[in-house]
Amino acid sequence: MEQSSSRSTSLLSLPPEIQTQILSHLVSSFGKPSIHAVLRTCKQLYEIALPLSVYVFRNAAPWTDGGGPCSRARNVQFLRYIVISKPELAIHVKTLLLGRFSSENDTATHIKDIAQPQDIKCTKEELSVYQHAIEDVLDRLNYDGERKWSAEWVDDLSKGCSDAQVALIMLVCPNIQTLMFEQATKPRQLIRLLQMVGSLNNLKPPLGKLNFDQLGIPLSKVEDVFHEATEFEEGYQMFHEQGPVIFHLPRLRFYEGTLLYGDMLAAEKFDHLQPRSSPVEEITLGVSTIAGPTLGSMLRACRALKKFEYTHNSFLNQYNELTPSEILEALLIHSETLENVRVNMHEEVDKGWEWQDHPECLYMGTRLSLLRSLKTLTVSCQCLTGILAGPPENHGFNGHPMPLQIEEAPTLIECLPESLESLKILGCGGEIWETATELLRTVEQGVRFTKLTYICLLFNEWLMKSKIDLHCYSPHVRLEIGYQNQDFYQFDLGPPNCETKTRGVHNATSRIYAPDARKYYLEIRELAVFPESAYEPRPDPCDFEE
Repeated sequence: MEQSSSRSTSLLSLPPEIQTQILSHLVSSFGKPSIHAVLRTCKQLYEIALPLSVYVFRNAAPWTDGGGPCSRARNVQFLRYIVISKPELAIHVKTLLLGRFSSENDTATHIKDIAQPQDIKCTKEELSVYQHAIEDVLDRLNYDGERKWSAEWVDDLSKGCSDAQVALIMLVCPNIQTLMFEQATKPRQLIRLLQMVGSLNNLKPPLGKLNFDQLGIPLSKVEDVFHEATEFEEGYQMFHEQGPVIFHLPRLRFYEGTLLYGDMLAAEKFDHLQPRSSPVEEITLGVSTIAGPTLGSMLRACRALKKFEYTHNSFLNQYNELTPSEILEALLIHSETLENVRVNMHEEVDKGWEWQDHPECLYMGTRLSLLRSLKTLTVSCQCLTGILAGPPENHGFNGHPMPLQIEEAPTLIECLPESLESLKILGCGGEIWETATELLRTVEQGVRFTKLTYICLLFNEWLMKSKIDLHCYSPHVRLEIGYQNQDFYQFDLGPPNCETKTRGVHNATSRIYAPDARKYYLEIRELAVFPESAYEPRPDPCDFEE
């Protein structure tokens, strides 16, 4: 019998680049990374796994309320590792997941800091090394006031300020691509660092002849930023300070903020950005309340927006809430590039808008058709049609109760762009039947909306006396009619609380504290037929072990 010529290939016999690709799958943002176990196998795999072991830095822990202060001890240990012990690893740090950091001593203390109180501050020898590292970067960038700034920075480090620690990690790690953080408390070093990045974006010769990589500008490779608050009733009150400066990042493509409170102070800060100066392509404003001028200023700063999502947070019921017409006005800035829009206005709540002299502010209207590149539109019913499914829960509590229907509102076929491929209308009631039927008959004729292949109408089941009779006979269009109960209606807005098998989470859309709940939320909100309950306790992968 001939011996087989084929041999099994061991991991050790593979080229280093293939080994790196394989082992990269062991890198995790949550739980105890399996990559750490590889470091203890053999010298060959140790050398491959070592850079991967710092790919993700996380200083947040599973606080019972889904948020909390970062670990200053963890910050100090990591800085000691990548600046002093193994500085060659700093270039391999790609992702930062940060709990709440501050320029002050946090009244709440991370559990790791309680266990290791001696490690929350740097030694004098370490401070000397860090000061040299700070001055080296600032001097290379020819940044004004570097000596004073570095002295203040080192002073904060000596006090154990987590803001100074986190900012230093950002300064010395040149290849960070993803940045996630909880709302910070007076983060003066981080804000100053981001402001420096903004000023360097507008460099004049001779440094202005160099690109970002040649200059070595900190955070210049960040493409993805997520930041959040954890209290629904308060929201991200410091958004005006911590949000607009993020748009200075020269390679930022994906921006997401949760529980944002975008008041007029934020509008003023966004106005300081040059029009179309930010490369942001996708913006998600989750369970937030934003002033119209703030959204307009934010979107004017973007070069060519492709995707926009806004979910209204009625817990932050402020006078300057965003109206549908203001949303459209801001979106029209990117009429040639915008492809995907999702807007959920929580229409079960009367927001107290002064609409009586301008009822057209309650819906987007015919100018929506000017979004010539729009392919996917998911939008709440009144926002698109001027029709409410039923009286809001606080109907009559405001001086001018919201009308259930705007008679002069245009029909669907007058509003929708011809480029549309997918349409989903949220929170529908029976009154949408007439305009929806007109759209379906128009689509069947095959003359207009020829690219439209999916239509979904999601009805508020508790307001419906009977099932709706709608159908589409076009072979090219899939029509879905869904009925959601109040639990799923609220869940679609981004639930403020959910329970896993191991802990509670305040923000179920959090990328920092609730990846499992977030994944489930994103899956459920795309459905037209729902499971029995809006959220079931699930195994939680976020063990946060070190």
